Amino acid sequence: MDIHLTDVKTNRFIGQYGTEKLGKLKSVMIHTPKTSLNIINKNNYKYYLFNKSPNYHKFINEHIRYSQFLKSLGIEVLELSSLVSENIDLMNKHPNLTYLHDVGVVNTNGAILSKMCPGGREHEDIVLKEALTNLGIPIFHEFNTGDNFEGCLMLSPDTLLIANTERHTEASIMKGIPKFLEIFKKVIYVKIPKLRRYMHPDMIYNRISDTLALAYIPAFLKTFLITKDAKIQIDFKTYMANNGVEIINITNREQLYWGTSFIPLEPNVIIHYDFSLTTKTQKMLHDRSVKIIKFHPDDALLAGGGSLRCLTLRLYRGN
Repeated sequence: MDIHLTDVKTNRFIGQYGTEKLGKLKSVMIHTPKTSLNIINKNNYKYYLFNKSPNYHKFINEHIRYSQFLKSLGIEVLELSSLVSENIDLMNKHPNLTYLHDVGVVNTNGAILSKMCPGGREHEDIVLKEALTNLGIPIFHEFNTGDNFEGCLMLSPDTLLIANTERHTEASIMKGIPKFLEIFKKVIYVKIPKLRRYMHPDMIYNRISDTLALAYIPAFLKTFLITKDAKIQIDFKTYMANNGVEIINITNREQLYWGTSFIPLEPNVIIHYDFSLTTKTQKMLHDRSVKIIKFHPDDALLAGGGSLRCLTLRLYRGN
């Protein structure tokens, strides 16, 4: 029998959590920014990292349509706003909270919270921490004030990938690695160009199954394998191949259109924008028995420059 994350009366967590194993996606959290999106206008959209000022009603309607789309796939969808009471005012001041995945990842040991950079996104972790706590999901690690750390990728139950993006600092990353090595055997640390197009690590890599992934290899400038005992430089694609993972390298155009920033629904089934991957890449995936479930967004939903993955905080993957 499948478990359910929440009890309607208490909003308390009564099931499992964790997404490091690439099983069937069961539960997610999203945030429809019905109040905060009104903050964005033509004068401040760049400050809030939007590509343009969105059409409010179209953006909200598209977000609701996306929520319904997830539910149609059998995924339990929780709304951030229904899990927050103490930090409602803070939540309503942060339109970028709609990109909830940027703020944390959920492991079976608890959540790893990001420390968002100043400039429109600081303190988002406070809101997410309350919501996760109200679900009974513990916080495994959070960063200190003054740190900048926006996201990491769980490649497997024993391997974490961290990319030093323009939204990270090396000092913050190095503070976190000893803590991460308490629950991961290996940390792969990647130095990449500090450009907006690589703002978060899922813009350069994402897993499709335990043996297949998409990546934008030109962004991997230097890669290091870190364990409790050593730090060595590696060639990322060769290392992954030696560990049984085939990497399909996407094109420059695909990377700009969120090519690696999709949601694995289950092994070899991904949820993606319908325009992100070229026909050639789609054929390569089809030849490897990968199914792409496509979502076509209205232009308004793209105003914030985020992917479906950014919009969707995964809470639990099951069998």
